[in-house]
Amino acid sequence: MRVNIETMLEHLTTPAARLGDGYSIYRVPANVDRKHYEPRLVSVGPYHRSKHHLSAMEDRKRLYLLRFLDDGGESGHRRGLLLQDCIDRVRELEPRARACYFESPATGDDGEDDDGDMFVEMLLLDGCFVVQFFIQWFSGVADPIFNVGWNLPLLHTDLLMLENQIPYFILLALYDAYTHDGDGDLARPARRPKPSLTSIITAYFSQKEGRQPAATETAQLQEEDDIDHLLHLYHSTFVKPPDHLPARRHRHGGGGSRPPRTIHCAKELAMHGVRFVPKVGTSNILDVAFHDGVFEIPRVAVDDSTCTRFMNLAAFEQCRGGDAETPAAGKHLTSYVVLMDYLINTAEDVVILERADVMENNLANEEAAAAFFNQLRVCSYIDYDDHYLAPVYRDVDAFCRRKWPKYKAKFRRDYLNSPWAIVGFCFATTFAVVTFFNTIVNILKTFFHVLH
Repeated sequence: MRVNIETMLEHLTTPAARLGDGYSIYRVPANVDRKHYEPRLVSVGPYHRSKHHLSAMEDRKRLYLLRFLDDGGESGHRRGLLLQDCIDRVRELEPRARACYFESPATGDDGEDDDGDMFVEMLLLDGCFVVQFFIQWFSGVADPIFNVGWNLPLLHTDLLMLENQIPYFILLALYDAYTHDGDGDLARPARRPKPSLTSIITAYFSQKEGRQPAATETAQLQEEDDIDHLLHLYHSTFVKPPDHLPARRHRHGGGGSRPPRTIHCAKELAMHGVRFVPKVGTSNILDVAFHDGVFEIPRVAVDDSTCTRFMNLAAFEQCRGGDAETPAAGKHLTSYVVLMDYLINTAEDVVILERADVMENNLANEEAAAAFFNQLRVCSYIDYDDHYLAPVYRDVDAFCRRKWPKYKAKFRRDYLNSPWAIVGFCFATTFAVVTFFNTIVNILKTFFHVLH
């Protein structure tokens, strides 16, 4: 069969580079644990739309579309105008939306061809579902389907998966149509100014995470047009560099020594005299510090949702990359999870961090927690010469090279590791002192006896 290269090239979808935007929605590598990247309740976007176990939510999406249209108008005529407005907006953005996907959405998971109408329909249905969900939450409208205990946490997790996204500008366009007061039949009675979609979504995630973004974080939040998708918005809001970054040294070749690429696990560090303590006065898990043999790590709770969220955030950072000047820019969470992977090799390391109150393990057992951090490391790549924790690696390595802390730690481990060991050591020390004193007295008596 002769391959017609020209025809093949003509049918290529428009690459992102030609539109000047770049990819923003990626597939993760095939060698990772897929359960943390595949939605379990609802699909958003083209990558997982044909999965059988997600089909139950498709009817719910259509219901949300109807609610979205009904909330935008009081009559069937106005509903039709709003629907056409949304279709026109999404169709205009279709080429730009296609260019956001690293893997072409031209075909679905079932391999069937997807023409432009199907792609627009998918963007419209999924986009309206997401927007209407946040509108209902903001308005205090409860949905009985999310009263089922596990559904809302599953949805929260699914919305923050790298492969389960649609471009944020699609959501903004639909929200703009929903709030648009145009001429004629689309005009609506005057209402109070509506909040931005970004502020609604940020408030939702803040409530579900049980924390509020700092005022400075909110003020520095990216412009809406610069946000790629929901996971990007979450990362921009909650994954922030620590307030006090460790002092950076010159890169290798610029007058400074190259920092270590690894550090010992928690068990080995404890044998070298390192103490682990929870860092107080911060809610940022990235705010790690080391000084004078004390490893300060903010307390982190690990459960199933933590695993999935960390893995997708780390994958997102890998996709974002850096530039020639700041190759480590925006990869602070990746640096953190790499550090935790080095600290945790086995269940013994997890126990040490639990006893130090650095970690709260809500997984099945310590082995599961160790496995989580080990698998999190699989696709987490950092520039070892220039990441924000490189100074910590260097300081830990320098401390472990000192002999005295290691000997002191061994002494504590061997003789002061329990009350009975301390009592025994005291008795042994007292006996040795008394024996030594008696020996000296006997030597002196003998010496003076010889002189006389």
